[in-house]
Amino acid sequence: MVFIANVYSGTTEIEGKTLTLDECIDIGLQTNPSAEISLQNLKAVEEKIGEVKGGYYPSFKLSSAYTYTTPLDNKLGASPDIFDTRFFVKQTLFDAGATSDLVRSIRHNITAQDYDVKKTAFDIVLSVKSAFYDVLKKRDLFEVSSTALTTTEKHLAQSKELYKEGLAPRSDVIKSEVQVSNARLDVIKAENALLSAKANLATAMGQAVTTDFNVISHDEGLLPILPPLKDAIAVAYDQRPELKGSRARIESAKASIDQAKSGLYPNLSLDASYGWQESSFMPDDKKWGIGLTVSIPIFEQLTVKSKINQTVANLNGLKATETQTTRNIELDVQQAWLALKESMERLDLTRKTLEQAEEDMRVSEGRYKEGMGNILEVIDAQTALTQARTNNVVALYDIENARAKLDRAIGKETMEETNK
Repeated sequence: MVFIANVYSGTTEIEGKTLTLDECIDIGLQTNPSAEISLQNLKAVEEKIGEVKGGYYPSFKLSSAYTYTTPLDNKLGASPDIFDTRFFVKQTLFDAGATSDLVRSIRHNITAQDYDVKKTAFDIVLSVKSAFYDVLKKRDLFEVSSTALTTTEKHLAQSKELYKEGLAPRSDVIKSEVQVSNARLDVIKAENALLSAKANLATAMGQAVTTDFNVISHDEGLLPILPPLKDAIAVAYDQRPELKGSRARIESAKASIDQAKSGLYPNLSLDASYGWQESSFMPDDKKWGIGLTVSIPIFEQLTVKSKINQTVANLNGLKATETQTTRNIELDVQQAWLALKESMERLDLTRKTLEQAEEDMRVSEGRYKEGMGNILEVIDAQTALTQARTNNVVALYDIENARAKLDRAIGKETMEETNK
């Protein structure tokens, strides 16, 4: 059984709490309905084992019947009533491996469904991680917008002071007021984006979108180590549950072929019955019987061969599906790997750009304060600085999101998953 079995609890109280990524993942695995759906699908398949194993054991049946027959004229003394109560037992002695092959097929199906449960858990983890990092990104972007608003308000106050002293034109004040209004609008948008991101995270954890909670990260700024692409793909071949599940379904299909072939061979069963039969109720005329039944397929050959061909076609389709799954996994790993590589390279550039924008801001503010510059220089520098800060935040969390996608692409288990 994989790690999320028997974990789903439906609800977890997180109102007003501050959660780490590990806690969010744990909650998601416990309360996301997708986990329960996949787990119940697994239980449904597991129950089929008991159903098919019944072929190993004897079957018992109790039958009671009453028959009325219209008497013939020349046999008026014969009773028209017949009471018949019997107990039947049937034990299959030989079925050409049909039952064992069916059990083997179901076991492989259980294994495949087991990997589907694991796949669902991986998807939940990725969904939670992506939503968690999006909340952190929107939180930092809100801080960038708030900082920009504070700075533009300072510039407005400065332009008003210079205007009073006759060192700046009225147009500087107007331009600063427009800049403040735009900054306030950006703050409103950033705040709503943060609330929307928190709602997405709540949904990923299986919680109501109105749940009020906060998040905190303990490893911000820690950059991942990018593995070689070929190594990442090799790990994915070995770890991805989709590929393992596909292989299990192929084994199940092979067992189904063997099970279908058993229809070409005779079946042997032991039959026994014991009961009472008489023209009056309750009957006391005891009857019993025992014998062997041999069922030899003669005219069913065409039907059986058709079933075999169906199972062979299903097997070939599953093999093609496995190849398609392998190609998709390779593509997933490559895209996630390239996204992580690109975002790490972009972060180096955004950090340098941020340093340059901060220096430009200091120079522009100093020139304007001394009356040597104009407000347009300050506005341009402020706009560039805000954009540089935004790009840096986006690049930082794009790395985290790309790392989460690469972990999912190679089938990497988190510490929370391993401990389940």
